[in-house]
Amino acid sequence: MATPMNLTTSSDEEAQVRQSTQPKRLSPAMLFAGAAGVAAAVLLACHASGSMSRAAPQSMTVRALLESDELAGDMTHNIMAFSGDADQERVHARVVAGLGEIRDAIREQQPEAHEKMGSLTLSPTQKQAAMRVLKMYSDSRMLSLTRKVASAVRETAQEKGDQSVLARKLAERLTPSLSDMRQLHKEMFPGAKDEFNLDLDGVPALKHWNGELKVDLSRRLSADNGDVQSQAHTLFQGLERELGDEMPNAPGRMLLDLSSSSSSTPAADGSDTSFMGCVMKAVPNPMKVASCMASNMKEVMSMVMGFVQGKDKPTL
Repeated sequence: MATPMNLTTSSDEEAQVRQSTQPKRLSPAMLFAGAAGVAAAVLLACHASGSMSRAAPQSMTVRALLESDELAGDMTHNIMAFSGDADQERVHARVVAGLGEIRDAIREQQPEAHEKMGSLTLSPTQKQAAMRVLKMYSDSRMLSLTRKVASAVRETAQEKGDQSVLARKLAERLTPSLSDMRQLHKEMFPGAKDEFNLDLDGVPALKHWNGELKVDLSRRLSADNGDVQSQAHTLFQGLERELGDEMPNAPGRMLLDLSSSSSSTPAADGSDTSFMGCVMKAVPNPMKVASCMASNMKEVMSMVMGFVQGKDKPTL
């Protein structure tokens, strides 16, 4: 006799098979945790990708810096801050043209320097240090100091004053800003000694500059791209500080001839009249006045501190 089939056992087995083959339902908590994990993974991957895509700062040649968008952008920003010109596109175009003229002049007049600038490399740190002073031109403290100096020079020229008149006007206007000047000097030249000559007789400009102050107030601002040239000169000074003898100094000297303002003007006896000679030629261009301030901040502070020490009777 055939053994009857166990129908109950067969049904149970089929139910277990069906249960194992059906997809499991996930709870809302499990779904949320899974989604959060996927999102975190995606964000991590994106962050890693972004970090890889942002390349570390690279070294560049001096010539490449002179041709860089960063330099043109900084100069444009400075000129707009001083002039109040809000047309960035126009100012930027003029800066690019001015830098092009400087590059062409170096290539034509200083071919050896031009060649060396194409191979002389700046590290990211050196580039930042060389551009430090230039980047601070548009600092609000620098803007204020420049306006005060320009005002003193203008008034002295209009009054047909001499060196003592200009020295007094400068000191009177700049004394309230002495702390700003000292702080700016520290920020522009970190590590420089905070030592200043308090004797006005020791300031070359006051020892060798005599007679009536004469300033050409009719010159138009930026008509000769002097604001670009003065900023370029500041840059070359920074490059010479950072690179030392490796940096050709011929381009910097050439810029003194290109610009109607220089950071130092020889007196008749060959001495350096420095700040006084500089601002006499710089006014009325505020960018050039700023260049004079940046190049001679220490001398200006010495003059102001000497006035403060001597009160009403600065020794000239």
